[in-house]
Amino acid sequence: MSHKSRPGTEAGRPKSERDILQEQMQESLHEYQRNNRSLFLSSLAAGLEIGFSLFLMAAFYSHFNGPEFEQLMYLLVALSYPIGFILVIIGRSDLFTEHTTLAILPLLSGRERVASLARVWGVIYAGNMVGAFLFSLLFVHYVEVTERLDAGIFAYYGEKLLADIPRGQFVGAIFAGWLMGLLGWMVASAAETISRIVVVALIAFVIGLGGLAHCIAGAVGIFCALLSDESTMRLWEGLRFLGVATLGNTIGGSIFVGMLKYSYVANGPKP
Repeated sequence: MSHKSRPGTEAGRPKSERDILQEQMQESLHEYQRNNRSLFLSSLAAGLEIGFSLFLMAAFYSHFNGPEFEQLMYLLVALSYPIGFILVIIGRSDLFTEHTTLAILPLLSGRERVASLARVWGVIYAGNMVGAFLFSLLFVHYVEVTERLDAGIFAYYGEKLLADIPRGQFVGAIFAGWLMGLLGWMVASAAETISRIVVVALIAFVIGLGGLAHCIAGAVGIFCALLSDESTMRLWEGLRFLGVATLGNTIGGSIFVGMLKYSYVANGPKP
């Protein structure tokens, strides 16, 4: 569909907040109508694709690891973060943290029920996690057999993920889910692909630089650390991180963006 012919907008007129809500609602309803297999495969692709953020981190780590590059390495990790999100979001795969906001809209409008929301969230989350795990299996093996990448990235990034206490991870995850929800809203308002890429890159960079817990991108780091001999991460630590990050991301996306945006737009003056 051409951007100029989107429902609810006129050619040349910027989208209003009600236009964006209508577009987000229609996109979400489309996801509800998809069968589990289609939804799972799209989510599986997203889990695989987001792993390329860690791939780029590993490439930077292999060239800049060392005490003299400590601050630069932190910045390079943050700069690496957006690549996986760009591949997923611009490529239209299904990412759980986008759907914490998107999928709740039909529930708020009364068009779908809680059981349907649970199905959509559950299938997408499962697909993302399976994809993240498969990418991690392949990536850890690749690092073991190549001289180009340093396996120390797994311990380095794993330690970064677990640096905060669980309460800190939880609050950070709320902010990450909040930003991901806003990302979906802003991408819907952008007319051109390049504008969407810039929006995704900026918000993902903020999440990465702030060290905010993201359950799917973080899952790749957790799985790689658990599968690699370089890391001393324990299974319960990784699972706790994923649980805390998932809950925080869900709250941030569904409440601070989904409910808030729907409430003020739906209850606002109609054109």
